[in-house]
Amino acid sequence: MRAAWGGALTQLRAGGRRTALSAAGLLLAAAMAGAAVVVAFGLGTGFERSARAAGLPDVIARFADQPPARIRALVRGLPNVAAAQTRIEVGGVGLGAGAHASDRGALQLVDTGPRDRRGYAVVAGRDLSGRPGEVLIERGLARAWHLAPGDELSVGPLGGLRVVGVAVAPDNVAFPLASAPRVYVSAGWLRRETGVRDPRVNQLLLWTRDPSRTDVTLQQARATSFGIGDLRFITRSGVRVLIDQAAGIVIALLIAFSAVALGAAGIMLAAQASAEVQRRLPAVGVQRALGVPRGVVAAQHGLAAALVALG
Repeated sequence: MRAAWGGALTQLRAGGRRTALSAAGLLLAAAMAGAAVVVAFGLGTGFERSARAAGLPDVIARFADQPPARIRALVRGLPNVAAAQTRIEVGGVGLGAGAHASDRGALQLVDTGPRDRRGYAVVAGRDLSGRPGEVLIERGLARAWHLAPGDELSVGPLGGLRVVGVAVAPDNVAFPLASAPRVYVSAGWLRRETGVRDPRVNQLLLWTRDPSRTDVTLQQARATSFGIGDLRFITRSGVRVLIDQAAGIVIALLIAFSAVALGAAGIMLAAQASAEVQRRLPAVGVQRALGVPRGVVAAQHGLAAALVALG
């Protein structure tokens, strides 16, 4: 008798564990599926909101180092241009803060005049003022390295700089999805420090008067840019495609994890159902011997399983 009771208790405990694991798997699958839906909606509508808030350029051109006067002369000959901003971007810059470090930082030198467009939105702290020792960092870097305005960040040969703000620039995915963390420093401050009045530039940001005619501006830019090496253009719509691709990878991973969790929960539920049927075979046999129809027997045990699942 004791052995029988012990076996029954063991079966009940095993069934309880399987039920708990199945419930956890279903909850995990539901949570991941919900996260995938929320992420898809947020990324689908968030790009345009971020682009408007940041004043994202309609065209971003990258090229080999050029005298700024030559680039300004080319811009003057382009149609449909509302504003233009040259910029210097330096790659492979060492960044460090506390236990975090990277040798793939992207340093952008930004003009900080009152009429200069930025192409990013400051979401914490303030923008660069042009004073010495200031750095603005992207939000992805701030989150990954737990940085906030007032903290210190080591930036290559510039040494330790004070973080004055956190920015969002939707022209690329943020760090750490992008391997290069991006930071901004005042170009005017560095010109004063180095004594170089007009350093060569390698990036151009263009805002058009009529975004629907950006292709006309691009055609003219390609026609008049002979001799400029390593020239690459990316439009605002091209940026959106890149962001959508990154978003698709994230959503696909969430859906894959949801499918794995749901499959594991289904397997555990099937195993539990099979064990329950085996346990009730003697009772089913008695019911059939008394003449109870198969449909009634199946409905009775199906209802009992459903009540257990709902409970």
